[in-house]
Amino acid sequence: MMKIEKNSEIAEIFHNYLDEVNYEGLLSVANFSEVYNSVMDEQKQYLESICGVKFNNYVDFGSIISLGIAYHPETIESINIKEESGYNKELWNQYGYEYSHLNKMLKEISEKIAKLYNGIAIPPTTETPSKEIRNVKDFFPNTLSHRAVAENAGLGWRGKNELLITYEYGPAIRFVSILVSLKFIEGKRIDSQCGECNACLEICPILREKSNLKDYRENCRLYLNSLGLVHDVCGKCIKACFKEIISRKR
Repeated sequence: MMKIEKNSEIAEIFHNYLDEVNYEGLLSVANFSEVYNSVMDEQKQYLESICGVKFNNYVDFGSIISLGIAYHPETIESINIKEESGYNKELWNQYGYEYSHLNKMLKEISEKIAKLYNGIAIPPTTETPSKEIRNVKDFFPNTLSHRAVAENAGLGWRGKNELLITYEYGPAIRFVSILVSLKFIEGKRIDSQCGECNACLEICPILREKSNLKDYRENCRLYLNSLGLVHDVCGKCIKACFKEIISRKR
């Protein structure tokens, strides 16, 4: 089957939207089967469920569009600011607020593009309060790893913080995915560019010890719950990596 060269058409729609909302972002396409084979079993079942009777068609001819919208740099700078009286939670909460705002924008534009191509928009991962779930594994069956899609689409590599690291924005970017039963021109995976950098590990003891923990993600969930922020998002490792990426550009 011929691959459809509509990436530029999608890119135009996406970047026009970014201009309207005054944000920057990235776009690429991954092979459906490669993503399916790279995710955990619970998420394979999720894909099978949302594709329904068309699952085999997606396996044979499908692609997954990856859209990312980057945080504003000043928002990342507001994370984990320590003052004499303790951490400035008011500033830190700006990260959580923009997290929610990015999710809303990603949902809006992904649904628009999905409608144009008879696709399925998979909502961005939400800030479900960690106290409302018993274990981080409760998240897994209800969504797709947008990071895995972006990684297979060649938008970045998996960092030592287990996030998707991009050349342009480090990990300071949120993603959404759109299933389409068409073959678009696909991106290629990127080898890790972290090298000797350990900025994310140095700022986070949980990441530093992840190989010794039963499931570091559950430790992260419990830590987020203890912070008392408006949304259960931390961002310390994102800020550390982002600053390192920016310094490399200078």
